[in-house]
Order: sequence, then structure tokens, then C-alpha cells
Amino acid sequence: MRVDAIDPAEAVVLTFDFAPALETGETLAGTILTSVRTVLGVDPAPQDVLNGAPIFGIGDTSVLVPVKGGLVDRDYAVKVVVGTSNAAKVLALVAHLPVREDF
Repeated sequence: MRVDAIDPAEAVVLTFDFAPALETGETLAGTILTSVRTVLGVDPAPQDVLNGAPIFGIGDTSVLVPVKGGLVDRDYAVKVVVGTSNAAKVLALVAHLPVREDF
């Protein structure tokens, strides 16, 4: 999923909506794993765009991930992997987060 570009001075919360992949009655459950890598440009510490722990959204069908601006003119892939109330089902989504600075 693509999200709007953020300024390096911004801090926002990304919403990863897993509802379309859940069957009726299923919810997200367990540990939320997040990882970050740079997909445009170089950043020796891409995980520094994470700005706190991820949490489940209302209804346990989404994950909220706080992020902050990274390096200018870089694009980051923020990946969330989470289990569900169905023990046989684990889901993953990736958000592409561009960081841009306009004057």
C-alpha cells in the first residue's frame, strides 16, 4: 500500500487495514512484528522511522504503526506481520512511505 509522503519533521500513524483478508468473526491476535527497509536511497538505520510500538486498531482488524520522518528523498517499506484468531492464518502488509521536504 502506498501512503502520502511525509516531511522529515513529521510524526504520523500508519493504519494497516487487514479487514479484507479476515473471514467473518476472525480478528487479529498475538504479537505484531514490524520491520523497515529502504527501497529508494540509502539509510543505514531505516528502523529509526518507527516511533513507538504498534497496536491493534478498534475491532482488532487493523494495526496502527507510529512513524516519524526519516531521511529526505528516501522511500521506506514498513512491513507488518500479525497472527489472527485462526491459528493457521498469519497476515502481512507493506506500506511504502516516501519522505520528502518542500520549501
